[in-house]
Amino acid sequence: MVDSLHGQGFKKLVIVNGHGGNTFKGHVRDLAKKYPNFTIVVVDWWSIIPTGDYFEEKTDDHAGEQETSVLLHYRPDLVKMEQAGDGKVTPLPMESINQKVGWLPRHWQLVSEDTGIGNPKKSTAEKGEKYAEAVVEEIAGLLIEMREL
Repeated sequence: MVDSLHGQGFKKLVIVNGHGGNTFKGHVRDLAKKYPNFTIVVVDWWSIIPTGDYFEEKTDDHAGEQETSVLLHYRPDLVKMEQAGDGKVTPLPMESINQKVGWLPRHWQLVSEDTGIGNPKKSTAEKGEKYAEAVVEEIAGLLIEMREL
């Protein structure tokens, strides 16, 4: 994609990553070497704004209060709260990983009965809307700064 955009004369790209945990930093570094006059910024949608002012749950890694609230705001037709679990997690055998000292890929079905990590029960569309508005405001500020480059 970057090869194509660069070839068409684009000079800037913002990648908004909506899948937590998947960063593109290594790829972007490689592309920056290949195209030194092409600015690429990566935004991690889920970590722009601290969640403490918006959500009650402290553990919220996958389909918990944060993600569910945002989805209730944008696409409530996709959320089936009656099927939501409690987000209970089976601890991994390495305490360092459980404490987020390190990271390793997880097989969701082994970690959580319903693949959720974080309790979605307190999710509301209103919480999702407030959080999403704050995130969008931050991204808009970034885009304005990018325009000035």
